[in-house]
Amino acid sequence: MPNSSSIPSNDANKSILLQQLSTQLPNYATTLDLTSNEITKIAAASAWFDYLLNSQEVAQNYSHAIFSLKRILRDGPANTDITLPTAPALPTPPTSTPFSDIFGFVGPLITRIKKHSNYTEAIGKTLGIIAAVSPAIDTTTLQPLLSIDLQGGHPVLSWKSNGTSALEIEADHGTGVFSLLTIRMSSGYQDNTPLPAAGTAVIWRYRAIYHIHDEQVGHWSPVLEVGIKGI
Repeated sequence: MPNSSSIPSNDANKSILLQQLSTQLPNYATTLDLTSNEITKIAAASAWFDYLLNSQEVAQNYSHAIFSLKRILRDGPANTDITLPTAPALPTPPTSTPFSDIFGFVGPLITRIKKHSNYTEAIGKTLGIIAAVSPAIDTTTLQPLLSIDLQGGHPVLSWKSNGTSALEIEADHGTGVFSLLTIRMSSGYQDNTPLPAAGTAVIWRYRAIYHIHDEQVGHWSPVLEVGIKGI
């Protein structure tokens, strides 16, 4: 009997599945009666989906930097040095031909593979198409814990995903008010908000909450405070 659906729910794991299929499916083309067109489409799907995820992250980082600068211009702190964010440079796009509804193609293909007479569990594991069985997430107790490091004077935040889709982070850069800083699908974020004026220090505060399927779940993290000095 075919295994249960193995299409992941979040984009990061979808990309991993496509990469694994793109790498491994050519080895089973004859065994599983796959056409050259299907192999080519899987490779294109993987390349383009990965490209767009990376481009999205670059664009989001730039958008957040613009948002932070707008907030500084609007609300201060006063005498903050103003530095324009560097314009984003997107990755080089793939040379293959993109197509829409990638997982509308991949889903039925996986179903067909699992029903093939030559299909085995070993093949399924190699292709990454056996759905992992994981315990349900208890959203009543779910709460992120932020940790922090400094890179060039800027805070670098880290956390564990704990099976969630993303993390929403809010920051207070000395104004006394929390506002959205970013929503991240992968752990790790450097806050590139302009630093305080040289010779001054400001307490920056952070809090975060998990997302599952684009909805807030669980509890806000404890507030994390860090003293930031102007350089």
